[in-house]
Amino acid sequence: MKESPLSISPGLNWFLFAIFILCLLLLVLYNSVYAQSDSITDPLIQLLTPPEGTQIIGKKPVIKCSIQGSFYPQKLLVLLDGTDISGILEITPEGFEYRPMGVLLSGTHTLSITAYTPDGKELKKDFTFLTRHSAAFEEAYSNNEITTLYEKLLGQSEELINQPSWKEESNLSSDSKLKEKEWEFRFNTNVRHFDQNLPVTSPLEKGFSLANYLFQGRYTGNRFGFLAETGDVLINETSNTVQGLARRGGDLVFQSKDLHLQLRTFVVKSEQVFGFKGGPGIEGSTDDHILGISGDLGLFSEKARLRAIYVKGGEENNSFGISTTGGEKRGDVLGLLFMTDFFKQKLLTEAEVDFSRFDADTSDEFPRGHDKAYSLKIGGASGIYTYEGFYEYMGPNYEVIGNPYLQKNQEGYTLKAGVNHPIHIVNLSFSQYNDNVNKDDLFPRIYTYQGMADYTFNKFQNLPMGLSYQKTRLASRWEPPETLPIKTDTDTMTGRINYIKQPWNLGFSTSYSLQNDLTEATNDTTFVTLAFTPALTLEKPSLIISPSYSFTRILYRLINVYTDTNTATLDLRGDVFDKKLSYGFGGTYTLSKANDDSSNQDTLSTNFNVLYLLVKNFWGFLNPSVGIRGLYNRINDRILDQTTNEFALFLVIQTTMPISF
Repeated sequence: MKESPLSISPGLNWFLFAIFILCLLLLVLYNSVYAQSDSITDPLIQLLTPPEGTQIIGKKPVIKCSIQGSFYPQKLLVLLDGTDISGILEITPEGFEYRPMGVLLSGTHTLSITAYTPDGKELKKDFTFLTRHSAAFEEAYSNNEITTLYEKLLGQSEELINQPSWKEESNLSSDSKLKEKEWEFRFNTNVRHFDQNLPVTSPLEKGFSLANYLFQGRYTGNRFGFLAETGDVLINETSNTVQGLARRGGDLVFQSKDLHLQLRTFVVKSEQVFGFKGGPGIEGSTDDHILGISGDLGLFSEKARLRAIYVKGGEENNSFGISTTGGEKRGDVLGLLFMTDFFKQKLLTEAEVDFSRFDADTSDEFPRGHDKAYSLKIGGASGIYTYEGFYEYMGPNYEVIGNPYLQKNQEGYTLKAGVNHPIHIVNLSFSQYNDNVNKDDLFPRIYTYQGMADYTFNKFQNLPMGLSYQKTRLASRWEPPETLPIKTDTDTMTGRINYIKQPWNLGFSTSYSLQNDLTEATNDTTFVTLAFTPALTLEKPSLIISPSYSFTRILYRLINVYTDTNTATLDLRGDVFDKKLSYGFGGTYTLSKANDDSSNQDTLSTNFNVLYLLVKNFWGFLNPSVGIRGLYNRINDRILDQTTNEFALFLVIQTTMPISF
């Protein structure tokens, strides 16, 4: 058959069809992009002040926007740097205004606006602007807040004693900062005033006191930087030297980026001080201060680091919150730490060796003890897998001034492995430790073995669940004469499941533990626990309800006696009437009973408060409130037939005064 002049070959048909599909896809893509662009750059929303894309000098710039046409103020969503400020906007006929209560940080700010018209159209637009606090400084601000609380006892039960009839507490919290280019200075503090009609217990004092303060000066350049700080500083070196040492004193750190070097020196009071006692903490001798110096050097393009630490000092008296024994103490420690990372987190190593000299009581005839500690950690991560091996040795006389909670006289290792799959998470570990590392004949050596397997199933985001099993063995060896051996196995199995769907979070867990005494005493013990922890969180009205219930049974198998403990708690907080009326309630009820009637007691402990905000931002910063606070406690011992009731009701007057400039 002769082809028509208009006939098209099959290959050309496919080509034209492909062109048609491509044009259709381009049209759909254009429409979607156009619609999105129209939504984001809607000309109906305009930023009046500050001008878009410009830098202004100011700490609390007033933001004004115009929205042409009608819109729903209730549905207006405004985000400033990702924070929702919709609830504190001032709606105007032209649009809205926002006056920041606090100081905005300097730099680039993003304003995102979403509005809805009566016909259902969505209007969206984003703006950016820059701020600088002053002509001389990029950042120059002081954020302060004064809180004052006055309580007056309205009534109480006879059983309640040592309850002040009135109490006053005030606190000034201040954070100030100056920054320009590489230089930065910062000061923060908390100053308190406290008074009541009854004596107070140390370290609390009547009158004004300095809770804490910290002054920092920092320089961050392209080649080097340094940090100088004085006040309540925190020193972190290594776990075997000083770590988490929070004391009053001074700290100086120097960094060289070219040499990959960091040097640090510090001096702090060994005593934990409060208030204005002790001065700045940087003056004095090593008898009552702790001094330290450390150097950290990067090697092989910082794939390896070498750190050396030396700490020396003394402690004259016990500090509040620090339990120590004996008289005046003196000591020093030298530590060396070597860390490597040559394979991008796949193989990390840490090796540490430390040498200490410590005298627990300088007044006795015994000389200071000498000892050492060392550890090795090898681990890393590859994809979804993690792994770690850790070995440590701590000598029987290894002690460090300023680090009284070191677990000395122990040796052991820990092995860990994990799989972090999006659905399945598995963690395995095994450890073996023993004390009496020098095998002193006067004491047995006690070994602790522990293995653990934990599994979490995350297939359903709203329903995470997991199981775990742990086995622990405690066994003694080389017992001296007339010392009973120890050999106990403890098997613990736990299960957990949560249902999470806003506003609900319902948690349930259970555990079963058997402590099997393998000695002739056969003093076996069983533990069973059930716990239910629901929670409800609502935004409007603001309400958080967190009740819980747990049941625990402890069974002493040798005498067939068990004790059941039921515990119920409730934590309720919220506010109404546009946050003018806030309230809270907390309570715990515990019922404990043994089947042999050796114990039968229930306790109830509750507290509540209701507070009404009289005026918000009076004179621009004052927020006075008035309310009541109460407590009720009851202890009912059914064995002794004794019941104690405690009740108190207080009038509460408080105010908050945020002042920023």
